[in-house]
Amino acid sequence: MKFFTVVLILFFVFPVFAAPDNADLIIINANVRTMASLPARAEAVAVANGEIIAVGTTKAVRALADENTKIIDAEGRLVLPGFNDAHVHLGAIGNTFSTVKLDDVKTPAEFAARIANVAKFIPKGRWILGSGWDNTRWIPNDAPTKALVDDATPDNPVFVYNTDGKAAFVNTAALKLASINKSTKEPPGGLIHRDTTGEPSGVFRGSAIILISRFVPTNHTKNWSEIIQTASRYAASLGITSVQDTHSDDLLIPLRELELSGKLKTRVYDCISLSDWQKLAAKKTKAATGNAMVRTGCVKFFAEDDTEETAELDRDVAGADKAGLQVAIHAIGPRPNEIVLDSFEKAIKANGPRDRRFRVEHAHNARPQDWPRFARSNIIASMQPWLFHGENGAASDDFKKIFDLRTIVAFGSDASITEFDPLLGIQAAVTSKNGISVEQAVRTYTVGSAFAEFQEKVKGTIEVGKLADLVILSDDIFSIDRSKISGVRVLTTIMNGSVVYASN
Repeated sequence: MKFFTVVLILFFVFPVFAAPDNADLIIINANVRTMASLPARAEAVAVANGEIIAVGTTKAVRALADENTKIIDAEGRLVLPGFNDAHVHLGAIGNTFSTVKLDDVKTPAEFAARIANVAKFIPKGRWILGSGWDNTRWIPNDAPTKALVDDATPDNPVFVYNTDGKAAFVNTAALKLASINKSTKEPPGGLIHRDTTGEPSGVFRGSAIILISRFVPTNHTKNWSEIIQTASRYAASLGITSVQDTHSDDLLIPLRELELSGKLKTRVYDCISLSDWQKLAAKKTKAATGNAMVRTGCVKFFAEDDTEETAELDRDVAGADKAGLQVAIHAIGPRPNEIVLDSFEKAIKANGPRDRRFRVEHAHNARPQDWPRFARSNIIASMQPWLFHGENGAASDDFKKIFDLRTIVAFGSDASITEFDPLLGIQAAVTSKNGISVEQAVRTYTVGSAFAEFQEKVKGTIEVGKLADLVILSDDIFSIDRSKISGVRVLTTIMNGSVVYASN
């Protein structure tokens, strides 16, 4: 205890600084948990050119400010490294905002709020589509008007069908795009709801719907650039600054386009199908190839109980591994986990030692006797605590034992299959039977996830020289009731030294 006290005193007397550059952004008066060994705690952080340049006391760090420095007073709130979700489906997350669910709406205010929530995350110009509203079930039961949503959707056309598809609601942006105004006549069999001045008020019925619907894009769910941009904005609102995308389609082209345009607010490690490993190998792609924003070199596959396919799996795993790629395989249940571990161990034996970082995605419900194999072969358990241990989860994973075995663990969500929010995952991991500490859960969502993508030297902790990816939370999740962690709000998300989300 005495040694710890001395170290803490030394830290506050001698904060950690890089070269004395003026800072672009400074966070002061904060409760900083660095997730590093020393210093573990701090009051302030300074960043410049996308990197952390100082970690220390408010007084010392503030000295790096000049007239151009953005200063954020955290007012004692918790600052952590940006969260890194180790298992997502980025395109699917973005596509959840391609339509808005309205069938359970009970009031005009709730109708407006659903549409406004989508507008917060999608890029300008993208249509907000949906269906299911029925104002006859609302209180009051008046038909919706464009005034309900216009303030929240100035740059996004809205087009949402009612329950039976015989009426559609639109906003002013959609009316302008379709050049519809008070002089527009209804086609035979159609009706346009109007206000007292004769202007269309928002609802079109019958054949009048075609006046708007013909302008709705048909490739709405295939515009990957817009979809990824939407997912990236949503991630920022949850304090997520990095994701590891485990999908089947190659999204590198739209990801690169967004990166070059400055519209990508989340770092992405792109993992494609194992069946395509030879395409990556032909390009001389290795694990974690790319830059700090977009990288690839990971291949993923699904393992099932079918032992007839294990020979093919073994061949592809060994081939991809020999080519220098990272291999991640989905396994849920005792037998799939056993099959994957067998395949990984065969590849290790065949190809020899190297820093390969094999990953078992989910690693759920593995046999107790198989858990030591993870640590023995440095195989990463990429786990999703909310998916299996959350509200509807009934999992039996013994997190405490997994950590006691010194297993390398990375936490993620598996969104959009489940909730994207890392605070839900942290809460599930610390409140489940045989749960872990909050410190361990946060570390696994930051340091562990960074290691899983070969990035532990550049992110995952708040240290000088690392990427300036940070999140400010409304409450200290280390001190509040563990069951209340999911209610904590993200106030500010900083990625690459810039504020990419602010709750106000």
